[in-house]
Amino acid sequence: MTTAAPQVTASALPTAEITVTLADSVADIDRALAVLHDGYVEAGYLTPRPSGRRMHPAYLNPGTVFLLAHMDGEVVGTCAIVADGPFGLPTDRAFQEENDLLRAAAPGGLWECGSLTVSRRHRRHTRRIVMRLFATASRVARDEFPDSTVVIAVTPENARFYSGIAAAELVGEPRPLYGAPAALMRTTGALIAAHSAGRGTPTRRLMDALMSEPDPEWLLDQRTNEGLPPAWIGLLFEESGATQRLLSQLALLTGRDPAQLARAVGLTARTEAA
Repeated sequence: MTTAAPQVTASALPTAEITVTLADSVADIDRALAVLHDGYVEAGYLTPRPSGRRMHPAYLNPGTVFLLAHMDGEVVGTCAIVADGPFGLPTDRAFQEENDLLRAAAPGGLWECGSLTVSRRHRRHTRRIVMRLFATASRVARDEFPDSTVVIAVTPENARFYSGIAAAELVGEPRPLYGAPAALMRTTGALIAAHSAGRGTPTRRLMDALMSEPDPEWLLDQRTNEGLPPAWIGLLFEESGATQRLLSQLALLTGRDPAQLARAVGLTARTEAA
């Protein structure tokens, strides 16, 4: 005789004090970048920067959104859903060939879920914070681009966890990425939803509860779709070295194909004027 798995509702979960905000405003992104900076410095992946922020050009791709987890009004963790775009994806640094193959085979586009960090003072809540953040990211993928490929860079020892929680499959063998070994995995929003609905393990039952709850009180969408201040972007780009790299790329493009560069600049100017 088998017993049906008990029903789990999000309101009954021990994570009710953790809320998540979907955000793209400069104030919220600035808070997220501060948490990222401290986490990366602590892990030895980043030299401390004067701004106390960790910037990557891909964060500026149109459609990118940050997730901020809060406890008692304090940001305790963050992750980003990065849209593919002019600045590529963060995982391109180690997995360019794999991502290019996925781009060619993904008619719905390519996205990356990453930059996952929990603040040092709240590490005892890591699992609960990560579950809320990942469930939120999965809801976004399911509702907004269900069939698009989503890549995730994970430490090799966590590959089994993401396979179990997100039905993710390995597409890139471990190699160094931003100072640590990482493996590349892929999934889709629809696949995560279907996998969670199977409710075969406690973790999948928790994911299903978090993903299936309609209009959850713990989730707030504060996206504005407004542009970020150029001065703020410029400061962080300069500090991270991204400005110099972009200028070098422009110089190379000017020498190889000045006509293409002129067309791109003209298109940008017309778009801004409109």
